[in-house]
Amino acid sequence: MTFSVAGRCATTGEFGAIVTSSSPSVGARCPWAKSGVGAILTQNVTDSRLATIGFSVLENGFDAESAIRSMKGASPYPEYRQLAVVDAKGNSAAFTGSKALGVHGEFCNKNVASIGNLLSDPTIPEAMGRVFLQLEGQPLAERLISAIEKGFQMGGELDQEHSIGLLVYRDQTFPYVDLRIDYSEQPLEDLKKLWQIYEPQANDYEARAVYPEAAPSYGVKGDE
Repeated sequence: MTFSVAGRCATTGEFGAIVTSSSPSVGARCPWAKSGVGAILTQNVTDSRLATIGFSVLENGFDAESAIRSMKGASPYPEYRQLAVVDAKGNSAAFTGSKALGVHGEFCNKNVASIGNLLSDPTIPEAMGRVFLQLEGQPLAERLISAIEKGFQMGGELDQEHSIGLLVYRDQTFPYVDLRIDYSEQPLEDLKKLWQIYEPQANDYEARAVYPEAAPSYGVKGDE
């Protein structure tokens, strides 16, 4: 009940992922990323533990295909899983098990992987991936939002989407962006509004963690 995009910025080395579903709180279960390592999507009948296995493989120098093989091999029920990986060199790979829900699809290209199930159109993953590639040079978060918006425009999931999550890692161990709409009648629009609020402050939040003495003031009452 999900469609998603994982991507890497070739210029900055950032990794990110965006995912939406008719299920609540999809951002807590399906998108994963690590600075300098890669981005992973775990969905369909989701087993989030597989992401940890995939990252272990990537951190030991293996590629996206190897991570997919290891996640499949570790799962006692690989036929239920849908997985995608983008690694540190921009290689991508995806897997859809034989018991994936409804109409499903996948797309892999340099620096991007997109997957989906219970889709209204099997070409949605490729269309999302193509949008991501066309927007090279734009900020990674913007590219991911635009890519998944294409999926919505094409009809998205057969059921009504209710949650969405956006994740971006730069060069820190913590996320640069981790925004979630856990339940809404219009999750994409709510995420876009949230991104408009958060984006001008994103660098400040990172600076406060790493260089608090040089970080901008908080701009709130009591911070004179």
